[in-house]
Amino acid sequence: MSTATLTSLAMLKIKIDKGGDYLDYLNPFVLQVLADHRPAPVTTGAVKQYLLSDFGLEIPEQTTHIILKRLARKHLLTKKEGVYHITSELPDPGIAARKAEAERHIRAIIEGLIEYSKEGPNPLASHDDAVRALMSFLSEFDISCLRAYLRGTTIPSISQKRQQDVVLVGQYVLHLQQTSPERFQSFQILVQGHMLANALLCPDLANAPKSYDGVVFFLDTPLLLRWLGLEGKIKKDAIEGLVRLVRKLGGSFACFTHTRDELRSVIQGAANHLEDQNGHGEIVMEARRQGATRSDFLLLSEKIEDKLKELQVEVRPTPSYIKEFQIDESAFEGVLNEEVSYLNPRAKEYDINSVRCIYVLRKGKTPLTLEKAGAVLVTSNAGFAKAAYRYGQQYEELREVSAVITDVSLSNLAWLKAPMEAQGLPITEVLAISYAALEPSTTMWEKFLAELEKLEKQGNITARDHQILRSSPLAQEELMRLTLGEDSALNDQMVTDLLKRVTNEIKKEEIQKLHFEQNAHQQTKEELEHERETNKNIRERLYARCEQKAKRYARVAEIVVSLVIVIGSIGGFVSGSIVGLDLSYEDQLMGLILNVACVAMTILALFNILFGFTVRFLREWLEKKLLAWLLKREETVIGVTLNENHDSFL
Repeated sequence: MSTATLTSLAMLKIKIDKGGDYLDYLNPFVLQVLADHRPAPVTTGAVKQYLLSDFGLEIPEQTTHIILKRLARKHLLTKKEGVYHITSELPDPGIAARKAEAERHIRAIIEGLIEYSKEGPNPLASHDDAVRALMSFLSEFDISCLRAYLRGTTIPSISQKRQQDVVLVGQYVLHLQQTSPERFQSFQILVQGHMLANALLCPDLANAPKSYDGVVFFLDTPLLLRWLGLEGKIKKDAIEGLVRLVRKLGGSFACFTHTRDELRSVIQGAANHLEDQNGHGEIVMEARRQGATRSDFLLLSEKIEDKLKELQVEVRPTPSYIKEFQIDESAFEGVLNEEVSYLNPRAKEYDINSVRCIYVLRKGKTPLTLEKAGAVLVTSNAGFAKAAYRYGQQYEELREVSAVITDVSLSNLAWLKAPMEAQGLPITEVLAISYAALEPSTTMWEKFLAELEKLEKQGNITARDHQILRSSPLAQEELMRLTLGEDSALNDQMVTDLLKRVTNEIKKEEIQKLHFEQNAHQQTKEELEHERETNKNIRERLYARCEQKAKRYARVAEIVVSLVIVIGSIGGFVSGSIVGLDLSYEDQLMGLILNVACVAMTILALFNILFGFTVRFLREWLEKKLLAWLLKREETVIGVTLNENHDSFL
């Protein structure tokens, strides 16, 4: 299988980075086939065939015809009697340089995919197998919701498309995201090129309004569950990116009251299965990964109205049955049964009701573009969207814009309106699809459980092994790695290998968890020790400062007392010498001061005789009291004990 298609898609992405409208992207490709083949006359059929053979792009003749008209206006072609002819030397479209750059991206992706597949049970045998796998994955990004998209993708039909290829590439994408940013970027270029190529399926997109003003997008229950984060962060990021872009383009989001009721019912049902070892499904598995409890789910179900309001999703009443706009529910159910296998009949009833509601809201109108649709139901179920499209084609007048589109289609169409405003949107969709590819189908999971039952009865696995493989999210991931979603790969040996892998991973996780806890404990001890040391240094500095102040103040007091003693001694001598003399008022005042000093000295002398009181003792006592007071004042300010023994000083 040729890499021409993949290379062309990457070239389209490189072209959009340089600007231009949708149809300008195709000009160089058409010019190149005209220069290489110089058909005479130039017909849309011939150009269409050359685009497919040379570049691997299957473009509708309507689009090709518009490109030829544009070239004629530039006088590169002439039209005589309704037929185009080449009239002059055609300019070099510059394909060679862009092709070399694009081939570099594609070569890196293909080589990486082949190498990655060698780690799994079914390695890709050839270059062609890798190309087929990549194209199978890209075909998931179709836009089959509008009449003009006759095939939904520019990728040529893939013979023997295998789901295991989609699973393998999905695993490869998630691997690149974690380990190889450069190759991950190359894959992103490829996907964005494919989304741009989808615009070529319908030339009307170039003239479509640039906004979704007045369009209400009604979300179905699975998308609301994703938006609430119940199916993991990757899927939540994808829907949030889509919502942001559509709102920027003027669109709004809502859900019907019956959808809200279904949402609440699903959450309550998941709550009842969380602790059941037979519980299965992405919501239950994600809850186990996150450690969510039954109480968490029940609380969420009770507050679902508030959560929807928080997400700015308007809950609109389910429209009444109006005969004039009523669909043939039996006919639609028949089409739906051909596209979707419902395990829960109630879910099918909700879906039929949602489609009926969209027809009622459109009131018999047949919009020609999505921008004029007024109301559209958005789903993650491609089979449901296809059934609604088929029903509109066969039984109703909705042959232009279906009542139901997929979130992938809406992402593609919205991104084409503003690719530079939401450059990350395509890759979030890729990650969401890659992640979804790792979820086993209900049929496969039931076969897996039956195999476990058989092996336990035979004594090949224990009851504990059985429980681990039923309830561990790791088991689901490893199951898809070992089987790539193929039922035929389920056998005794596969389950034994799976058990070994899961057990080893659980042990590894437990060891890592133990190491993490030990490291966290050691880090906490070091942080506490550091904090303790820091506080100790602070306390020591504050204590030293208070001690310094206390000594200084006590020393001042000591000096004052010493001066009093000296003055008292002098006063006693002087007062005895001047007794009986006629002194002035000032001299009498001085004498009084000297007498007081003398009395103070006498009292201190008595204390010294009776209690051994000295000036030095006074200084030391006062120093302790001052230190205790200063410490207490600092403690009140900073809230830390500086000295547990300071109360004994008081």
